[in-house]
Amino acid sequence: MSTKWNTQVLGQSGGSTNFGELLKDEYAIIFLQGKNTFGDIVYCYVKVLLPDIDKMHAILQADAGFNPNDFGTVVAAGKGDPTTEIKAELALAYPMLAQPKPMNLPNLPAAPIEKKAWDEY
Repeated sequence: MSTKWNTQVLGQSGGSTNFGELLKDEYAIIFLQGKNTFGDIVYCYVKVLLPDIDKMHAILQADAGFNPNDFGTVVAAGKGDPTTEIKAELALAYPMLAQPKPMNLPNLPAAPIEKKAWDEY
């Protein structure tokens, strides 16, 4: 048996939901790193509105040159790697998801993890 989902937004009645319109003001902070025209390693954090992420992803996949300002607002940039201070300042200013670092665990048996349905957690 599968769940039938309703895409209606609370407070709205009738019709289908336009998620692009609903999320038009939501954003993500994206970390980019590459080389500038002088060959220097550079980085930038770009605040990209969710509707523009697909466009940015397409340009990145095409490996075409682009200006990050074309897709959002650069909130931090510099040469090399961002400093600890820059990372801390951005973490305070914007909600970010951090990649967890792998833990060094003792040799544990590699038992398969049983997948659960979304509503069993």
